[in-house]
Amino acid sequence: MDGLNFIQKRHLQPNWILTVGVLFLLSAITSCKGNNQPQSNPDNSQQEAANAESQLILNNATLEQSNAKGEMLWKIQVDEAAYSPDRKKAQLTAVKGNIFQDGKIVLRIKADQGEIAQDGQKIYLKENIVAVDPRNNAVMQSDEVEWRPQESVLMIRKNLRGSHPQLTASAKEGKYYATKQKLEFIGNIIAISKKPRMQLKTEHLLWKIPEQKVIGDRLLNIVHFQDKIITDKLVANYAEIHLNIKQVIVKNNIEFKSIKPPIQVATNEFIWKYEARQLTSSKPVKLIHYQQGVIITGNQAEVDLTNSIAYLRGGVQGNSMANAAKLYSNNLTWNVNTQIIEALGNVIYEQTAPDFNLTGEKAVGTIHDNKIVVSGNARDRVVTEIFTK
Repeated sequence: MDGLNFIQKRHLQPNWILTVGVLFLLSAITSCKGNNQPQSNPDNSQQEAANAESQLILNNATLEQSNAKGEMLWKIQVDEAAYSPDRKKAQLTAVKGNIFQDGKIVLRIKADQGEIAQDGQKIYLKENIVAVDPRNNAVMQSDEVEWRPQESVLMIRKNLRGSHPQLTASAKEGKYYATKQKLEFIGNIIAISKKPRMQLKTEHLLWKIPEQKVIGDRLLNIVHFQDKIITDKLVANYAEIHLNIKQVIVKNNIEFKSIKPPIQVATNEFIWKYEARQLTSSKPVKLIHYQQGVIITGNQAEVDLTNSIAYLRGGVQGNSMANAAKLYSNNLTWNVNTQIIEALGNVIYEQTAPDFNLTGEKAVGTIHDNKIVVSGNARDRVVTEIFTK
């Protein structure tokens, strides 16, 4: 396109009409001064016309831009627009309007200052910027942004603040991909989900708004609250938060700590239903009671922190740091509050002082104080081995 299209007082006027009008006005002024002023030479007249044209300013104007197919790209209203001589650039004040894609509004924008550049191919906004996507009610605020119509990307340069009924987040900068409705946060990120309240800190975050999914692929810290009290803390290298079902898929170098009950969880992958406070993992898991010094490991685990119960399956091993007691079984249920363990299948219990071990089909008791009862079934008896020095 040859320069920006614009509407003043809602009447479309091509650039060439404005140019002729300015030149006509200059001609009239020159004629009135003909008897009193020396006649200007042609070079001076051309320079005066160029200067006048460069000072073109519109007040209370509506500006718009379309693509080669005639589809609207953007349409904005401004209190003032000051044009460059080639009409490819304009400085704007008090900007508000709409950005379109495929004939539909994808962003409603407003800002104190703005600039249209590259023949309308870029829009820069500054100061008190608010952009709203009416399709998903996401609100983005910033101090400086750039809209690229050809890419359908809003480049958020400074102090991104995003909000939605499900989530609020802030970052150093970001990008909004209007076609896919994805908001990317970059640098110094703090994100907070509202119900229940959960705070996340990281350096890179992708929010897929229609899918109600937030993905963090860098080192992140998550804190979960109940009634403003911290209940759980998580550190991991990857988290995929499903806001609609209150669930997080967590992977890679996980460290999870529950405040009550006092349990730490170490594994490489689990699903965390954070509202219900339930963990499920099909990978090897280590559970640590950091007050009693009891460690339980297994190949699979389900942990219900609300009811303080853990279920472990496959190659289960329990250890007591206080007395070096060990328990092995196929499956195990652990009541974290009472510390009572119920182990089933190929049970082996070992302790020292005195040194002995028990084998059987079932064991019940507390391992931290050596109060374990091992029993067999109708076919298998309990076998006791006592070691003497």
